[in-house]
Amino acid sequence: MPGVLSRGSSAFSYANDDEEPTSRRRIPGSPRLYILGTLILVLFASGMATGFDLAVRMNYALILLLIISWVWSRWGSDTISVAVTRPVKEVSVGDRITESFVVNNRVGLPKSWIEVEDKTDIPGLKIAEVVSLPNLISYRKFDIDFTVQQRGEFTLGPLVVRSADPFGLFPHEMEQAAQQNLVVFPRVSEIPDYAAPSALVTGDTAHRRHSYVLSPEVSSIRDYNSGDGVSRIHWRSTARTGKLMVKTFDQGRSNEMWIIMDQEASQALGEGSDSTDELAATIVASTVHKYMTLQLPVGFSGVGTRSLLTRPDRSGAQRLNIIRHIARSRPEGTRPVFDLIAEIERDVSRGSSLVVVTAAPDGDWVDALGALQKRGVFTVAVVMDRQSWDPEDVSESPRARLISHGVKTYNVRQGMSAGTALSKPEAPSLFHRTQAVSEAAG
Repeated sequence: MPGVLSRGSSAFSYANDDEEPTSRRRIPGSPRLYILGTLILVLFASGMATGFDLAVRMNYALILLLIISWVWSRWGSDTISVAVTRPVKEVSVGDRITESFVVNNRVGLPKSWIEVEDKTDIPGLKIAEVVSLPNLISYRKFDIDFTVQQRGEFTLGPLVVRSADPFGLFPHEMEQAAQQNLVVFPRVSEIPDYAAPSALVTGDTAHRRHSYVLSPEVSSIRDYNSGDGVSRIHWRSTARTGKLMVKTFDQGRSNEMWIIMDQEASQALGEGSDSTDELAATIVASTVHKYMTLQLPVGFSGVGTRSLLTRPDRSGAQRLNIIRHIARSRPEGTRPVFDLIAEIERDVSRGSSLVVVTAAPDGDWVDALGALQKRGVFTVAVVMDRQSWDPEDVSESPRARLISHGVKTYNVRQGMSAGTALSKPEAPSLFHRTQAVSEAAG
């Protein structure tokens, strides 16, 4: 999608006062220069052949125009300096960021137009502006705002400044040899609590909260609160302190969550910000953020242009490591989602959660999830609806078989937000009715 360009300011900018080396080059002249050169030759030949005085005078005037335009362009380009203040090096999808430019004309001829462009490989975005410097000594300051719509690792720069004489005969281009990397993280959206099993929501106090499955190991002792279960009272501490004390429990490995992001190249549909991979990245990043905020250890497995397999952890470094991987990895992997499930199968313990986000059609991976579900793993499948991206796709949807295996299944259609897609799982009764109708029709 094309970037949004407008005036304004942003909180994502920083100053860079370092002077960058520049290179200047003359770019090929405009068509009018070649037309003018042809006209000069014609007038010269005509004047020499006929002795027509007006043709000779016009020829002199055109040659003088060429000389003035060349001097104007040459002198003008050498007196232009441009400084740019670029945004911070890490942003997220949907952030509106600003670049600030200062164009300075140091004792040069007036400039009717100057084009300033900060080259970038961000898809669909051109960061450019045309300004004029009408005085001998003048400067212009302006901002360009844009919104990034796709995650990834991109570059900003080099800065290119184009100018010419008033007639546009001799354009010049100045390039500031400075580039900056820009990492765009996936969007983190507000999503419901869709991946924690209902058994993990307990109410040992008057206020219901997420405590997740408790291990048998006591981590500490605290004062009794109204509503605490009698079974949690620590009688020795109660006798020693003279007031009711209750046990708090440490979280064991049964509280872990694993997330698999499928980036197999053959399964990706759509382009850019409207692709299955971009929506999957938003869902995975939002899931990581939500459950790590709840202090749940989260592990991750994904293979695209980059590969990452990391065991469950609740640290901030773990969160940043996963989010950066999602930002930089593209859907060009060669390993199917079944292999990713098989790789972590022994590490996923009973009572933990496994979330698989994929656009893969029905296959062996469905049975693999079903086997984990029977083992006591809470399995969740977030399935991209392939037909909504490509109506001509004839691959079989895995949703019916996932539900028959007891896997909590979410159907994600093109254009859905992450919060909407994860708000309601697929209803088993819908597939039972569809199957019954199909059998009756057969």
